[in-house]
Amino acid sequence: MSESIYGSRFLEAKLSRRTVLKAGVAAGAAAVLGRHLLWPEGTTAQAAKTLNLFTWEGYAPTSIIQKFEKQTGFKAKVTFYASNGELISKLRATKATGFDLVQPSVTLIPAALDFGLYQPIDEKKISNFRNVIPSMVKASEELGGMSKGKRYGLPFDWGTEGISYNTKRVAKRPKSFGAVHQDEFAGRVTYRATFHVFVSTGLWMGLGNRMRDVYVSEAKARPILDKILAFLISKKKNVKTYWSTAAEIEKLLSTEEVWIAETWDGTGWKLDRAGNPIKFTAPNEGAMTWMDGFAIPKGAKNLDAAYAWINFMYDPRNSATFTKESAYFTAVEGAAAHLEPAIKKQYEASFSPKDIRNLWWYGIEHTWWLDMFAGYVDRLKAA
Repeated sequence: MSESIYGSRFLEAKLSRRTVLKAGVAAGAAAVLGRHLLWPEGTTAQAAKTLNLFTWEGYAPTSIIQKFEKQTGFKAKVTFYASNGELISKLRATKATGFDLVQPSVTLIPAALDFGLYQPIDEKKISNFRNVIPSMVKASEELGGMSKGKRYGLPFDWGTEGISYNTKRVAKRPKSFGAVHQDEFAGRVTYRATFHVFVSTGLWMGLGNRMRDVYVSEAKARPILDKILAFLISKKKNVKTYWSTAAEIEKLLSTEEVWIAETWDGTGWKLDRAGNPIKFTAPNEGAMTWMDGFAIPKGAKNLDAAYAWINFMYDPRNSATFTKESAYFTAVEGAAAHLEPAIKKQYEASFSPKDIRNLWWYGIEHTWWLDMFAGYVDRLKAA
């Protein structure tokens, strides 16, 4: 839902030597945020005709599931996760079995490969791969989708993270990520307690070569992150709550519990289309951009079903339906032709040509980087 093209809605717990997240689907706790769409599985033959999809909340709407089942003959069993951390933790716990297809942020694929969680993808089985925008394919390769000459991740959708705000409560369009730290909005602010707010705050503070240095090494990253952590702790009193799922942030904004938030672009657009006084804007520092894709777990059993879903979603019409339902744009050529004018208008209102040139892409997130950031996130939450 991620979020661009990108990098994720992403780290909420350590990926190595860590437990399944509090909100993890694996835990099955009351805090589980992903809904499960379940269909009966009877005989072994029926199970072989079932796609076990593990994906982001909102990435498999009912309209798409129904069309996929009717068109392909496969049934779909869908489980939703709330973060890349949850995805990797679940796959590690199951030894990469139980799911036929997942949709990680492309920048997290190298970390998953460190644990041997994915298998190479056979492009010959994806006839609609020709529909994917070439620049998106290249971006996915550079962001982590390729390893040792083999493709482990395919691009699907992309998006950004910026500022969503209540136009009735916030007089002027926020121009910077720094807006969420202004005392005038004390008690009406929210963002995720994840690495994303460290990056956005660092961009606003002008640190670390536009925060690229935090991807180089721990030695370069820690002095930068120490400064950001101290600042975030000093402003923690202004934060209403930390959000973690799409449902949570949508409720916080629509009920006016918060007036300004660091969110995915799709969140603001979705609420705006529903009639809420909410707008999304790209900050001057550059909207943080991510790309989610497709990957096949190493222990996947129903490969035909997995490739059928990928082919189905690479159809421009189905891709456009995904955008209408989720508010996230895809990497599929021709999908825009099937979108309503209102959706295109929202995009243009949020992103000027300058904003597009200024997009800030998340970097590849290796396990050392994830572990390092997890420590800072833990300290922020505990402060």
